[in-house]
Amino acid sequence: MEILFRSVVGKLWMTIIALFAFVLTIFSLLIVQSIDGYYLNKQTEDLRALAERLSTALDQEQDKLQMVELASQLGSVYRTGLLMIDQEARLIARTPEAPILPGIDAEQLLAHPELPIREALAGERPEPRQLIFHGDAADPNERTQLLAVAMPVALAAERTGAIVMYQALEDFNGTVAEVRKLIFVVGVLSFISTTVFAFFLSSRISYPLRQMKQTAHRIAEGDFHAAIPIITNDEIGELASSFNTMASRLRELVHALSREKEQLASVLRSMVDGVIMIDAEGRIVVTNPPADQFLRDWEYEQNSVTSPIFTLYQRVLESEQEVTEDIALQGRIWSVVVAPLYEKEQIRGAVAVLRDMTKERKLDKLRKDFVANVSHELRTPLSMLQGYSEAIVDGIAATPEEHKELAKIIYDESVRMSKLVNELLDLARMEAGHLELHKEQVALRPYFERIQRKFANIARERSIALELDMQTPLAEACFDPDRMEQVLTNLIDNALRHTPAKGIVKLSVHGEGPLIEVSDTGSGIPPEDLPFVFERFYKADKARTRGRSGTGLGLGIAKNIVEAHGGTITVHSKPGEGTTFTIKLPSAR
Repeated sequence: MEILFRSVVGKLWMTIIALFAFVLTIFSLLIVQSIDGYYLNKQTEDLRALAERLSTALDQEQDKLQMVELASQLGSVYRTGLLMIDQEARLIARTPEAPILPGIDAEQLLAHPELPIREALAGERPEPRQLIFHGDAADPNERTQLLAVAMPVALAAERTGAIVMYQALEDFNGTVAEVRKLIFVVGVLSFISTTVFAFFLSSRISYPLRQMKQTAHRIAEGDFHAAIPIITNDEIGELASSFNTMASRLRELVHALSREKEQLASVLRSMVDGVIMIDAEGRIVVTNPPADQFLRDWEYEQNSVTSPIFTLYQRVLESEQEVTEDIALQGRIWSVVVAPLYEKEQIRGAVAVLRDMTKERKLDKLRKDFVANVSHELRTPLSMLQGYSEAIVDGIAATPEEHKELAKIIYDESVRMSKLVNELLDLARMEAGHLELHKEQVALRPYFERIQRKFANIARERSIALELDMQTPLAEACFDPDRMEQVLTNLIDNALRHTPAKGIVKLSVHGEGPLIEVSDTGSGIPPEDLPFVFERFYKADKARTRGRSGTGLGLGIAKNIVEAHGGTITVHSKPGEGTTFTIKLPSAR
């Protein structure tokens, strides 16, 4: 029932019923009042006119009693009673009371205080009065209404009397009751017909509205192709047409926004620079792949999700200006620019643009270090060769032992130079794409156990634990065993040289690539040098002796070999905690 009253049908039905009830009530009151006034006034005028005519006729008649008796007989036919009294209000003649006033006698009528007998005996002609008689003790609720009038009449011997004429109002009340009953019947029939009409009309109106409601729900759920069927040409039909037009334009707008969003997403994905959008609460709401890489590297380094972007955003809120800063992170150097976003002169967020400046910084560093590296790696051995050769030519070495020692030094330096030149040539060929690989199916466990045994003695001499962790489900993998051994030899040799006594160097093989990791617990790589570990002539320890120093080309060669296999090599390091090199080869599947 509550749902009915809340619906359009219920509201329209209640409105029509309330309006009909109000109109019917007012109409009933007016018609009853009109009938009441009309018939009562008509009956009053007729009774007064009849009384005046009878009074005038009695004044001219000699035998007044006979005329009164005749008038009483005539009046009883029309339910009109007649009394004649003398000057002392004594009853002279009367109409038989049975058919007119059952239960009310003449004395009771004459004793009624509202009956204008005194005015009539005084010669006046008063207006008819309504008299009300209540029942006796046996039936106190009984009520009788009369309309009575008194008129003066001349009696014999100059005596004045009066006649009293009266009529019962039962006929009038019965007529009013019938009218009320008729109005009630008409009201019931009208209520039923109005209800049927109201539900019919409201259903005709509510059906299109229900269609609109259902269509609106479908649009709210994402079905922008929903449309309302137009079945009428009235205002509701026009509303449905307008609704369909609105839905069509909304569909076009959503499609345009979706297309624009996809274009923006494509632009963001294709950008080399990282983009991060921050809302007013400092939450990251939009990122692209380079930005995701930055956040992952920061999480790895800081072991938390707190990002320096939030710190820069706080500075933007404080200064309300653009903030620029360089951040070194896991071998990369990022230039970060954070600009505020405004909405009605209020900052509603910020956009951070991250550019990987590693290559630019590498080029700057290479330009600065190339001359020093070439001088250190080539000029010094040449100078030594020249010096010791001059010592032999000038006869400074007098004994055969001295000649042999100088010749040994010249030989070592020439070997070192030859190795350096060969590695430079190998690296140049690799970078030019001329590296040849001889891939084959390699049994993984025997292969990595052999590499572990290769460095076991060196690790034992330096009191370093060399561990092998095999957790791959693969028994074999396809790669060039010689080239991959060259990569692992370089990585393990570097790990052993940078790990102190009691340290650990671990060779791990896991995953289905497989994924190869060489980790140590050594001194680690400084953050400022981490971006350049795979560059030519890079040396992590600038202070180590020449006897233990390499050429600085090993990691560059390792990177080219791994990439030639279709894999990747990455490095993560923390100063004082160690370094991990990760080689990810493509899956055999």
